[in-house]
Amino acid sequence: MATIATALVCPQGHGPQSPGTRFCTFCGVQLVAAMPPVQPLAAAAAKLLAPVIAHPIQGKPVCKVCGGNGDLLGSADIVCTGCAWLRPLVPGYTLDRSAFLWAQDGQAMNRLQQISALNSVVHSASDKVGRPWIESTFNGIRMGPRQLPDVWKQAVLAARILGLPSMPDVYVAGDQLWNTYTFGTDNSAFIVLGSAILNNFTGDEMLFVLAREMGHCRAGHALWKTITRFLNGDSSQHSGLLSNGLLNAIHPMKLLEGAVEMPLMAWSRQSEITADRAGLLAVDDEALARRVLLAWSIKSARLLKQVNIEEWMKQEEESDDKMTRFSEMATSSSMYTTRRLRLLSGAAREPELMRHSQTVRSILKELAPPPKPKPAAPVAAPADSIRVVCDKCQAPMRIPFAVLRGKPSLNVRCPKCHNVMTLRPKSASPPPPVTARNQAI
Repeated sequence: MATIATALVCPQGHGPQSPGTRFCTFCGVQLVAAMPPVQPLAAAAAKLLAPVIAHPIQGKPVCKVCGGNGDLLGSADIVCTGCAWLRPLVPGYTLDRSAFLWAQDGQAMNRLQQISALNSVVHSASDKVGRPWIESTFNGIRMGPRQLPDVWKQAVLAARILGLPSMPDVYVAGDQLWNTYTFGTDNSAFIVLGSAILNNFTGDEMLFVLAREMGHCRAGHALWKTITRFLNGDSSQHSGLLSNGLLNAIHPMKLLEGAVEMPLMAWSRQSEITADRAGLLAVDDEALARRVLLAWSIKSARLLKQVNIEEWMKQEEESDDKMTRFSEMATSSSMYTTRRLRLLSGAAREPELMRHSQTVRSILKELAPPPKPKPAAPVAAPADSIRVVCDKCQAPMRIPFAVLRGKPSLNVRCPKCHNVMTLRPKSASPPPPVTARNQAI
């Protein structure tokens, strides 16, 4: 059987070598086998994953709790406990993802989907392997009506605003702090919130955070975020082609890795803009959204109150040059704060996005329970007695007006110390305020 000769290359990237040479003629380092191009590498990954991917289920049984479309639920039930079916915000309410989808996000996703060998296994790998593996790595508490109910209610509201057909699982993880994640598939997503998020944001600020993650779900990001983490690990930190230095970046292995990693990072940056737009649609408050993003950037809502925002933004604007953009492209899976805020301001002035946002706010206003009327001031009952305090032992007692009426004076004995007091009215008209004079027994 004939053998196929494997080309050898210098690991330091020193050009072509002479046939039959085992060591680099430039630096003397032993040559290594050349790596295959990106497309065969993706095909190899697909082949590796194939044995652990189960065949898809041909049919999904109808939920016995809600009937699959909520028909069996009570009018007050929002989320089905059986299949996580989610009641629309109002009957007939829908929200197409194009209402908040960032155009460059869609373009980046299309480029990812063109990696055919990888795309062919994405759906099955995410549902059968990726989600179970990733979900088990988070030591989190799953929220629900009886577990952190206040945050859970806001998560449900955010999901209904973004038009999700089913409710994603939502976890809080103490070891994640300021991180948030959305993983799973288009039909089965879950969200992880770091505990610092819950400690620093409340009210509409928390709604903005949750709506961002629901926006990831609605835009179809959960699928690709799962595959990215499953294949490349955690991409939430600054990591990329230049994360370990320039010399490491020119290594052939790093260049090959970057050929796959760079498109994923480029899409990840654009996907965060889509999420910001989804959060803005939910709260209709640019100032609030900016405040949350800034606090998220410095990881402290309390510290943000002490920061001069104008000076910070001026600093960021001065550093926004070509090198900063290259640094973002090569090292970060999230767009830098200044650019995100600039794009957020632009989104807040898009008529179509704001029209959807105002529609949502008007619906929420109609759904809000009417304010509780202020309780009426209690009407004082007509006085039928006076309160008297014993001058000797300070014990209180009440004397009916009926006993005093028509009498110029009345002797009263203290039930505690048996001191006798003489009560005399100040005027003849009832009810008479009285004065007391001690009279020893």
